[in-house]
Amino acid sequence: MSGMRISEVSARSGVPASTLRYYEAEGLLPAARAENGYREYEPTALDRLAFIAQAKHLDLPLSSVRELVDAWESEPCHSVRARYRPMMSERAAQVDDRIAALAALRGTLTTAIRRLDALPDREEPCDAGCTFLDRPRAAPPALPVVPEAPVAPSPAPLACSLGSGDVEARLAEWHDALSGSERRDVPDGLRMTLPLTHLARITALAAAEQECCAFYAFRIDLHGPTFDLTITAPPDAREMLDRLVPTSEDPR
Repeated sequence: MSGMRISEVSARSGVPASTLRYYEAEGLLPAARAENGYREYEPTALDRLAFIAQAKHLDLPLSSVRELVDAWESEPCHSVRARYRPMMSERAAQVDDRIAALAALRGTLTTAIRRLDALPDREEPCDAGCTFLDRPRAAPPALPVVPEAPVAPSPAPLACSLGSGDVEARLAEWHDALSGSERRDVPDGLRMTLPLTHLARITALAAAEQECCAFYAFRIDLHGPTFDLTITAPPDAREMLDRLVPTSEDPR
């Protein structure tokens, strides 16, 4: 065989084999098949992977990475640069918005820490005065009303409102964003650990998913340079959750 096996490509590039298979499925990294069914990669696959890594380091969505890879292989440098420029400008604007939101959160935390430090050091249990944030102003007393019988909220429908083509595109976005992370079972769902550079993309995907699949619940826990993403769903939606989160595939 003249080509490289998937294990060699993974070792030389540092990209997990599961991610290489995913890139092949998404049309980012083609692979031929030997007579024994194993994948064979051309030497140029390593350069292609290096370019993909550069694009992903900028936290670009999968569709943009695919567009850039196609341009990189088939168009002159000035054309690739022309494609890159607006993408970079858009990502820079998104980062500015994120920085502004984080700065506001940092200010809130600073105030909370200052007020927490100013609380009295006492042995008694905490009461309503033990607060480290602004207490909401009391609302004016409401007029008495006759209470109505409580109505139980309707459960979110276990269905996705996206069309079939949009569903596949959304699944591809999730698979790319979660590629390389290990999924772990937790009560009613799954948990993945990801680098903090993925936070903005994961948050945007989770918000979009809530609009079409309200039965999912998303939780993010920060741990320094990484964060945990926990996705839970009703038992009847487990099959949909398994489609959302990628698993390991055929070792070939």
